[in-house]
Amino acid sequence: MDRARFTLSADLSATQTADLADGEEVPMLKLPTTGISTSGNSFTVAVDPADVPDRYIGSNGLVSLEMEIYDPASDSYAWTTQSVRLVGQQAARSTSARSWANPIASAQAGTVRSVATLPPNVNVHLGKAAKGMKTALVSPRADTCRTTKIGQNDAWATIGEGFPAAPGYGTKRGTAWMTHSNGSEVTYGAAITTDGTKWSASGSASVANTKGFNFQWDPDTNMNISYRAEVRYYKYKYDCGGVIINRKVKAVSETGGVKTIHVDANPPYWLSRAKCTFDMPAGTWTKTTGKAYSNSGGVKIGSVIGIDLSTSRAYTKGSTLSYKMDAGHDSLCGNTDKPGYAPKVQQFYNRIQEEL
Repeated sequence: MDRARFTLSADLSATQTADLADGEEVPMLKLPTTGISTSGNSFTVAVDPADVPDRYIGSNGLVSLEMEIYDPASDSYAWTTQSVRLVGQQAARSTSARSWANPIASAQAGTVRSVATLPPNVNVHLGKAAKGMKTALVSPRADTCRTTKIGQNDAWATIGEGFPAAPGYGTKRGTAWMTHSNGSEVTYGAAITTDGTKWSASGSASVANTKGFNFQWDPDTNMNISYRAEVRYYKYKYDCGGVIINRKVKAVSETGGVKTIHVDANPPYWLSRAKCTFDMPAGTWTKTTGKAYSNSGGVKIGSVIGIDLSTSRAYTKGSTLSYKMDAGHDSLCGNTDKPGYAPKVQQFYNRIQEEL
């Protein structure tokens, strides 16, 4: 990738994009590429916070970056997007006090603070460039590149799951519920097409719930619960000198809608001494930290672009999963580790360890 051509830009914040009409050009912020370095098939991107004006900084310090890669040697092309969080800007005006953080690792439920985290890691696949792309991207006409909003769609997205216990030795099932509070964040997958028909997942955009609502689902006893939020996607066209380079879809905001889906399938079975805690006392268990929840097909947008997209969400005080624990339902198991560490958690009835 040493000879690849990189283009780096920032998208407007959600509040700035809210009033964009279909057919309107998006004033993307073109960023310097001097901070991009390559090594074999990998690249690193460094952006000076001073280069990003306030109108491109969203709620909780979120900034949506976009990168375009064109390799003339192989005539291959890729586009991706990734959100990052600008932290420290409230502490001082000096740019030396500002830095970037991974939104998932630094989620703070509506606050922005200085957090030292590893940068986001994004996998990018270069595919065969479309006809005419090489001329459009390397010629002087590339200076006429523009992004235009061409439509929007609302889609339901799974942002959490609950798996209450079966009755076991009693007569009642366990209960689970979730909260999604104002300021909470979810990262939604993005997608691109270069031919107008076949879409591919590429990157993601982190969206803060800024619609001024909090929602706590009522306790539910269904064995397989999907908690969903409605998210608005914008569809964009990107062209250079009149040649369409790509079309893309990105999440820009949540609509305020939420719903519950009772999944018509058996729950998972994560029973394991290495991943479970048994004989817990009566009370309410609430997950506010640990590994982020993720769902590779969480965004149900397949009817629009032919594929579903991913969701991921950090557990915070404003974005939780809860179980009611009692004498008949006293065990919890994680899908990858014990419940405090795992991204997904399942409840079991009492004495379940006797089945191991």
